Amino acid sequence: MSNWQSDYLTLHTRLRQARQSKRLTQAGAGERIGVCERTYRDFEAGRTDLPAPLVFRLANLLGIKIIISDGVIADGVD
Repeated sequence: MSNWQSDYLTLHTRLRQARQSKRLTQAGAGERIGVCERTYRDFEAGRTDLPAPLVFRLANLLGIKIIISDGVIADGVD
């Protein structure tokens, strides 16, 4: 597995853990970022991708900062 694939799986795991710690269902998280439950479930399982703006919106919702590269942080906050 390449480094980016490992990072990608780590992201999905962290998002799931953060969602669960906030007692937010997959349906609720999907609704809050504007996708259906199925789409959100597939994203969290790593079966599909979401557009970057939705990932940043999700990160903001869950209080997660995404470090893109060399210390650049995208957390969805305007």
